[in-house]
Amino acid sequence: MKKVLRWLYQTVIVLIIVFFLFELSYRFSVIDFYKAEFTSLNEANDIESKNINYLVFGDSFSATTDNYIEYLRSSSDKTFINSGVQGIGVKQVNTFVNRRIQKYQPKNIIYQVYVGNDLIDVDHLTNYKELPLIRNVYWDVSDMFLSSSYVNYRLGHFKSSVAPINKTFNDQRFSVKDYNQRSKLYFKSDSAYLYKSVTAEGSFQHRYAIWIDELKEFIEGIPTDVQVFIVFVPHCSQLNSFYFNNMRQLGAKFSDETEFKKTEYGFFDKASLDIQQYQNVTLLNPLEQLREKDTKEKRLYYLNDPHLNEYGQKVLGTFLVEELLSNE
Repeated sequence: MKKVLRWLYQTVIVLIIVFFLFELSYRFSVIDFYKAEFTSLNEANDIESKNINYLVFGDSFSATTDNYIEYLRSSSDKTFINSGVQGIGVKQVNTFVNRRIQKYQPKNIIYQVYVGNDLIDVDHLTNYKELPLIRNVYWDVSDMFLSSSYVNYRLGHFKSSVAPINKTFNDQRFSVKDYNQRSKLYFKSDSAYLYKSVTAEGSFQHRYAIWIDELKEFIEGIPTDVQVFIVFVPHCSQLNSFYFNNMRQLGAKFSDETEFKKTEYGFFDKASLDIQQYQNVTLLNPLEQLREKDTKEKRLYYLNDPHLNEYGQKVLGTFLVEELLSNE
C-alpha cells in the first residue's frame, strides 16, 4: 500500500510540474502554438514575406472562412497577414504578438475587438447555482491558467484548424432552441451580462480594468512608428430591435435601453478615453455603418449565432477599406 501511495504522490508531483512547464511555455510562446491556424489563413507566399503592410489580430470574426480580411486583400495590393484565432482574447494574443511583429515588421496593425464577449474573456462568468460544476471550474481555472483554454480549444478543433461557422447550425429562422449554446450559458450565468459588456458598467468595470491593462500591454509592445487600428465589432443586439428582441427571448435583461443603444456606447467610449495617450493608435467603430446595412431582407449576422455572416463580413470589410485604404 505504501508503494502505491508513493507512486501516486510522485505521479501527481510530476503532472503538476509538467502542467506548470506547459503553462510557462504557452505564456512565453516558446513554440508557435497557433501555427496550424496561421498556415490555414494565409498564402504560402505571404507567410514568407517580410515588411508586410498589415498584420491582423483577432478572434473568430477574423479567423473564420470568408472573413473581412479576404475582402481587404481583394480590394488592395497591400499585404495582409491574418493572425486571427477562434476563441481567444487579448490575454492570449499578448502571448504571441511579439513573435509575429518581429518576424513581419508590419507598417500597420489591426486588432479586432468583439464587444459581445471580450470582457468576459479576461474574467469568465461563473454561476455555481445555475451552471454545471464542471463548466464553472473550467472557467475559473482558465482565468488562472491560459494554457487550459488552449488545451480545450485544441480538443475541440482537432479535426480542422479553421471551422466554417455557418455550417454548424440551422439558420433559416431565429429559434431559442437552436441558438448558440454558449450565448445561452452566458445569459443563464448573468442575464445582464450583455448590457454590462456593452456599457462596461456595474460588475464589469473590474473586467474592463483588466481588459484595458492587457490592451495597453499589447499597444506598448508595438513600435511607435507602426500605426495601430483597433476595430470594435459590435454585438448584433446593438444594431436594431430585431436582434435586440431576440436576445430578450434568450433571457437578456437591459436596465437602460437608451444607454445600451448609443452609437458611442460605454465600452467604446471608455476605451477611446483610455487609449488617447497613444498617438499611433486609432479606434474604429463600424456600428453606424452596420446598422444602415442590416435589413429584414438581408441580415448581417446569423440568426442563431452571434457572428457576422458572409454578407456582414463584406460590409465590415467595406468599412475598413474606406477607413484604412481610401486615403493611401
